[in-house]
Amino acid sequence: MRIGFAGYMGAGKTTCARSFESGGARVIDADAEAKALMARDCQVRDGLRAAFGDSVAGEDGVRTGELGRAAFQSAESLRALNRVTHPPLVARLERLVLECAEPLCILDAALIPLWNIEPWFDLCVWFDAPFETRFERLRAKRADIDERELVRRMRLQEEVMGVPAGGRWVRLPDSECRGYIVDFLETKSKVKVK
Repeated sequence: MRIGFAGYMGAGKTTCARSFESGGARVIDADAEAKALMARDCQVRDGLRAAFGDSVAGEDGVRTGELGRAAFQSAESLRALNRVTHPPLVARLERLVLECAEPLCILDAALIPLWNIEPWFDLCVWFDAPFETRFERLRAKRADIDERELVRRMRLQEEVMGVPAGGRWVRLPDSECRGYIVDFLETKSKVKVK
């Protein structure tokens, strides 16, 4: 079974995804894969430098703090980041998801709806946490970002990608995620989930 977890930053998708790891699920973290890609792929680094200037990347690799500040300036700058990083990232994620041999594979990727990769999955879950809940979670995790800047970044993400609609998506609050996924898996695969 392949399941895609998407939602805005701070929605709870990563916490829910990790709760399945102890039962043997393979969790693919798109953010971690993106950072690894930026660290090893010279073309991506050069593309980021061309789009945002020399301050975002050097011989020591991509400076993610600088890149975040540059990319979250506007919807267009965020789209510029996406144009550079998304093609190789999506290709990598496709290989990881489609070649996954574990009985349960979860892709934790905020931007699944933006990439239109829903056909990869047996189930697509959108984590529907309220803005204030997401803000409080992010504020606790990202003390390095000013609160106004954090709100601005959250709003930009919403501007660039809307909430998905359609029959492929199940919208859940993160508090209901694990129960829904376990029920889905046990019904579909007739296997008990730990």
